[in-house]
Amino acid sequence: MRSTFFGLEIGRLGLQAHQKQLEITSHNMANASTPGYSRQRGEMTTTQPFTYPAFNRVQTAGQLGTGVEVTAVMRIRDELIDEQIWAETSLSGYWESRKTMLDEMELIVNEPSDANIRTAIDNFWKAIQGVANNATSEPARSVLRQETITMTELIRQDYQRMKSLRSIANERIKEQVNHVNTIAGKIALLNDQISKVTMMNDHANDLMDQRDALIEELSGIIKISKTTDKFNRVNITINGIALVQGITANKIILEPNHDDEGMVRLKWERLDKEVTVLGGSLRGLLEMRDQDLPEFLNHLDNFAKTLITEVNKLHRTGYGLDESRGIDFFKGTGAADIDLADAIKDVENGLNRIAASSELVNTEKELPGNNEIMLEISRLFDKRLLNNSNATMGEYIGAVIADLGEKTSAAKVKYEGQVRLIANLDERRESVCGVNLDEEMTNMIRFQHGYNAAAKIIATMDQMLDVIVNRLKLY
Repeated sequence: MRSTFFGLEIGRLGLQAHQKQLEITSHNMANASTPGYSRQRGEMTTTQPFTYPAFNRVQTAGQLGTGVEVTAVMRIRDELIDEQIWAETSLSGYWESRKTMLDEMELIVNEPSDANIRTAIDNFWKAIQGVANNATSEPARSVLRQETITMTELIRQDYQRMKSLRSIANERIKEQVNHVNTIAGKIALLNDQISKVTMMNDHANDLMDQRDALIEELSGIIKISKTTDKFNRVNITINGIALVQGITANKIILEPNHDDEGMVRLKWERLDKEVTVLGGSLRGLLEMRDQDLPEFLNHLDNFAKTLITEVNKLHRTGYGLDESRGIDFFKGTGAADIDLADAIKDVENGLNRIAASSELVNTEKELPGNNEIMLEISRLFDKRLLNNSNATMGEYIGAVIADLGEKTSAAKVKYEGQVRLIANLDERRESVCGVNLDEEMTNMIRFQHGYNAAAKIIATMDQMLDVIVNRLKLY
């Protein structure tokens, strides 16, 4: 025969189980606004039943339930959605970093506006035409000198700013690599803590939430792959090489790139091998630093070199108003140092040294006799001198600016598309693992009633025991 105290034990277990569920519900409600928090749920299971003994049956005579207990506290999480979000976050980070850098490039070239290289070049050629139309006009020569100074200043300025932007991209790469190492160290530490909890057959729900948040942050910086071992430790790889292996983080180090002064390259600390970055904001920055910005700088430099070479070649053959000959119009060798020649910058005699004529007229005093040199220089604008003789100077610089605009627009569209996609995935994830306060309030009331019912069981059993202990009398 079972003990009279049997019912008290059932009541006690009921109290404990429902109290635990109320605590879990309270934890959910308290973290309703915590980023990355996953809703938790207590797994309620019946306890081992009591078996009645029987001598006349092969089977047991019957079983009587002994109560309830919370056997585990689980977090509600959909790993498939997580994997999707991490993959899309990597793409989002890539396009965001490209968009940011391309926006900064567009700010430098100042398109569309009137104060940019393309406008300055157009004004320069118009000023050349002005001198060609009136070779002896001092105002026309003055306009040409000023427009040349404006154009060369803009070319130098944009070239230096693009170089500075490349250095900024390099610094951002350093910052992001350091951040990757920091996150990897935190994940390795959490792996250690989570594995210890797992070995005790418990669930480190809050620690796993923290780790998942770090993995999501990491995926925005660099494309990763993730696996989980039997002790619930995650292993994270970058292009097949471990960044985090159990409780160990393999750092990425920065080394000077001797082939590109001032720039750094990424290497594995424990391997004599460069890091292959396939996605994330770090990939976007590396592409901008190593491809897009050098390409723009190269195009601008090619334009400046061609302009200097072709104009100087013609200008040296002409005569100025002061009969000077053999003077360069530009000085410098490329976009970094292009400038109007000092001889023409000279305040007193510079304008007279602008060579417009191809010959001198024999009068009492030989004077420049035509505008042939300026006409030849103005025709340079229509010659296909760039891009393997397929583009004029105007077409070339226009195509460079247009290409930048197209890249910026494409990056913006791609990034905005990723933002919308991730927002939709976040909504799906929130519907699965997010805290619904209305639902939690319902659970709280349900568990409260369960707690009260268990308390009622104990009170009833107490009354029954009181009858047995205090009211039964022997006669």
